[in-house]
Amino acid sequence: MIDRNYVQVFIFTRNPLFKVLILKRTVERGGFWQPLSGGIEKGEDYNDTIKREVYEETGIKEIKRIIDLNYNFTYKTNKNKKLKKKMKDFCFAVEIDKEKDIQLSYEHEEFLWCSQNEVKNILKWKYNLIAFTKLLKILNIK
Repeated sequence: MIDRNYVQVFIFTRNPLFKVLILKRTVERGGFWQPLSGGIEKGEDYNDTIKREVYEETGIKEIKRIIDLNYNFTYKTNKNKKLKKKMKDFCFAVEIDKEKDIQLSYEHEEFLWCSQNEVKNILKWKYNLIAFTKLLKILNIK
């Protein structure tokens, strides 16, 4: 049984070059780099969650399009060393018009707009990299 469903979202622009936004979680939340991620609330569909999370975690309101990466994965989290929850992430991408300054939420301490190679070098979790590879394939970026 899945305890909680999430969306994982790569925010990107192609104006003027292909750049992807990645966020660094605060130390208290793991201190690692990731695409945007957020929980699906009761009554929300994927698009509702994506729009809400993009705004809450970055301040971005204007979205050109949402792309379903047709990829999901499950994992277990260990928040207090006793309680393990089974989570499921559904992966998407969001295209915006151009690179923007980001208004970080309390969950993150840094952000970077990265090239394709920078994303591949900074992200460490295999599921993030699989989802990113799927985005590149959809966009026909080699």
